Amino acid sequence: MMLSKLETVPYEDLVKAGNEAILKLFGPRKPGSKTMFGFAPSADGQVLLQQPFSPGFAEISKDVPLLIGTTLNELIKTAYDEKDLSMEQARSRLTKIYGEDTNQFIRLYEKTYPDFTPQDLLSVDTVFRPGTIMAADARTKQESAPVYTYFLAWKSPEDGATKGSFHGLDIPLAFNNIDLKPEWTGTTKEAYDLADKMSSAWLNFAKTGNPNVEGKLPDWEPYSIDNGETMIFNEKCRIVNNHDRELMSFIISK
Repeated sequence: MMLSKLETVPYEDLVKAGNEAILKLFGPRKPGSKTMFGFAPSADGQVLLQQPFSPGFAEISKDVPLLIGTTLNELIKTAYDEKDLSMEQARSRLTKIYGEDTNQFIRLYEKTYPDFTPQDLLSVDTVFRPGTIMAADARTKQESAPVYTYFLAWKSPEDGATKGSFHGLDIPLAFNNIDLKPEWTGTTKEAYDLADKMSSAWLNFAKTGNPNVEGKLPDWEPYSIDNGETMIFNEKCRIVNNHDRELMSFIISK
């Protein structure tokens, strides 16, 4: 079939054919796993020069500062609607994933997030966060432009605080337009304050390549593999160092 004829194929038919091809090649798409994704751009050497950081970053972007980060839960199906979930129930479910290493996972999670809940244990991002650490590490090895990393730990208060810190929650905060998406962030003073801090950092980064905001955020040093400097955006913003590297290394080893 001529490529031009693709323009005449209904969108629904293209999606159906694509999903069938993905199923045949990679198996069922499972939310919250590495098989969750559908179509992705292919490097052709012209429009997309190469994959983002494999091998290394493109030469044309070597001097461009990078701001990269994730939310606590991303696209993981969370357990925050299970208000009465017990630690024993969470452990039982985790055993199906981590088996005899379940206690080690819980210890590492507690080390990373001391104030965790049973719901948190079942809602950890196992896809985006490990990839973000890998990307930040790879970019830092070029030593040609600074990398700044962030982590949105703040959870949406909407729908009875059942949403968690989901994929895209950082967008209305970083663009300071939460009034356009109040069902995501709510309109509390806390939400507006966080939007002010995050958007100020994003503006400074866009202007100067540096997200520091004097008087609003702690000093934000560029990321390094040894120290893993990461800005935690929450009710109280703070800098942590490689706070979840051990946890994420454990997760990707499974």
